[in-house]
Formats: sequence, C-alpha cells, structure tokens
Amino acid sequence: MTATHTVSSRRLVAQFISFWLLWFIVQIGLNQPIQRHFTGWSQEILLDLIKLIVWLGAAWWFLHQTSAQQLTVPNSQQWRVAWRFTAGYLVFGAVVVYLLFQFWLAHHGLRIAHGFILEYWGRYFLVVGITEEFVFRGYFLNVLLKKTSLTTANILQAIAFASLHIPRYLTTVPAMSLTSWIGNLISVFALGLLFGWLYARSHSLWPGIVTHMTWDILVTLFA
Repeated sequence: MTATHTVSSRRLVAQFISFWLLWFIVQIGLNQPIQRHFTGWSQEILLDLIKLIVWLGAAWWFLHQTSAQQLTVPNSQQWRVAWRFTAGYLVFGAVVVYLLFQFWLAHHGLRIAHGFILEYWGRYFLVVGITEEFVFRGYFLNVLLKKTSLTTANILQAIAFASLHIPRYLTTVPAMSLTSWIGNLISVFALGLLFGWLYARSHSLWPGIVTHMTWDILVTLFA
C-alpha cells in the first residue's frame, strides 16, 4: 500500500494534538465562564452549541482534507444505520443490563441521582455521543484502519479518546483524586475500545452512538 493511500502518522498526530489544545482552550475560555455565569437551559444550550460546532467542525475539516482512498469507510456510508448488525443489539442490551445491575447493587435499588437535572438529556444523551463518535471513530479510527490492524488501530484511538477527556477534568470538573483520575481514564479507554469495535465491525457510526449515549445518560441518571 502506497503512502498516498494512507494518512501519514505525522499528520494524524498533529491533528490530534491541535484538536486537544483547541478543546483545552475552549474549556478555559468559553465553557468555564459559561458555567460560572449561566444556569439551567441557557447554560445547557450554550455548552451544547459549542461542543457541536467545535467537534463536528473538526471532524468535517479532517475528513475534508482526506481523500476517499485514505478512508476505510466512506463518510456517506458510515452514517447509514446498520439495522442488520446483530452484535450491536447484543452489546447494547448487555450494556444496559450491566449498568442497571451495578446501580441496583450500589444503591439497593434504582433511584434517580440527586444531582440529575433535565438539561443533562441534551448534553449527555444527544450531543456527546454524536460528536465524540464522529471525531474518534468516524475519523481517527477510520483512517487508522487503513494503516494498521484492527487491534492496534482500536487501541490507539481509545488512548486518544481517553486523553481528550483530560481538558475537561482539568477545567470544568470539580477536583478529583488521583484514584478517580486513573479510574475514569481506564473506564473511558475501555469504552473507546468497545465503541471502536462496534464501528469497525458494522462500518456504521450508529451502533457506537446509541450505545455511547445510553451509557452516558444512564450513568448520569442513576449514578
């Protein structure tokens, strides 16, 4: 396979570092002030718009600079719903059962978290799944699968996915202990592997998007 048929490693690293720094600046310069000065739906809508613009814009720009030969799955194809992808239904069901069982054990029953507010349905159910899956599975994993094996590509994008949560941990999330940091990053890495596997096997973003959104909203609702 010639180099023209793959995105260079140097370019991929530069794109990721640039995006990481951009998101860190956005967290400090926009998201932190919004969380200090706005509340309720106004805060939620502003934060959602920023994430949609920054993340979808970055994914679009990366794909715009990439030829069809450098992608494993064409952008138009990866937005098709994989209705016949049986493993997607099984993984989705397993995730729901696992989370509900964990919350039931932890709280001796299912109860809505005290800190849950309706605004979270936008941030954690609608926006995060679409934006993060498009960037990491729809672009980074998509081009990595052209360069290397599924195992290597999936691990690399999952590491990148976990590290992109660090700007938020450093800025808009209350201070966490080292143990919480490590635990969160390991969990996000494992989820990145799962979402990546769903994408690679289905050639569609939707199994990962639906599972991602469901995980986030259930954790927010019952944790």
